[in-house]
Amino acid sequence: MAPRSIPPTERQAPESRWQHQAQLLLQDLSQSLRQWSLWTHLGWQDLLRQYRRSVFGPAWIAINMAIFTAAFGWIGSQLFNQNPKTYVPYFCLGNVFFGFLTTMFNEGCRTYVDAAAFLKQAAYPKFSFVFRVMWRSLLMLLHQLPLIVVVLWYGGNLGGALWLLWLAGLALTVLSATLVLAVLAALATRYRDVPMVVASVLQIAFFVTPVMWHASQLSSERAQLLTALNPLAVWLDLMRQPLLGAAPPTSTWLASGLVLGLLLVVCSFTYLIARRRINYWL
Repeated sequence: MAPRSIPPTERQAPESRWQHQAQLLLQDLSQSLRQWSLWTHLGWQDLLRQYRRSVFGPAWIAINMAIFTAAFGWIGSQLFNQNPKTYVPYFCLGNVFFGFLTTMFNEGCRTYVDAAAFLKQAAYPKFSFVFRVMWRSLLMLLHQLPLIVVVLWYGGNLGGALWLLWLAGLALTVLSATLVLAVLAALATRYRDVPMVVASVLQIAFFVTPVMWHASQLSSERAQLLTALNPLAVWLDLMRQPLLGAAPPTSTWLASGLVLGLLLVVCSFTYLIARRRINYWL
């Protein structure tokens, strides 16, 4: 008995399903970008709700960071035997930007869990809530801008800061971090242990990323190579070096572009599988 021939439509069914999911993913992203007023409003309301009935409101973010910077900046300059006017701006910028990334990743794990009330009632585009967390994190970073200006003035870097280059590095970093946020949001919705794992990894990452120390202080070439392969260190260089008056080297831009391409592939693959299942995982 001759085997039954498979019709062309059946042979192409798996491929067509992937194409259909890719079209839905692009449609979701397009709708999310068009509905920018939704996620900007939600992000702003999240920030207001967090500091409701507070005297200083979100200014507490900058106050806490200023106290910590002043305390550790004085001690760290002696520990690492560096001039405070050089070390304090370096440490402060590294701590501010590292905190910006860690806040985005930690809060990103709860992206869809916090948006369950919306997603269960209407067909909202998923990436609107990813952008909500990204926007909220940017608003919190904006509250650190006065502190950044003060430490740059203290270190004599205010006049030599490369602000346009900093904006370019910030944009590239935010784009990459948003992709990480999106992946963590989907994984944490399915596996509820992910937020604890991410929090633990980021705590360790603070000490292995050049936030309070320079990569040049490492004596081992292998340790310096590991630092160069650390995406957090690459993103810190993109945001910190221009404000200190130095353009990031070409290798840093190439590394960040490579990481961005890899994250784009991982994020696309994740959402081709998980996007339609997110509502069922809530």
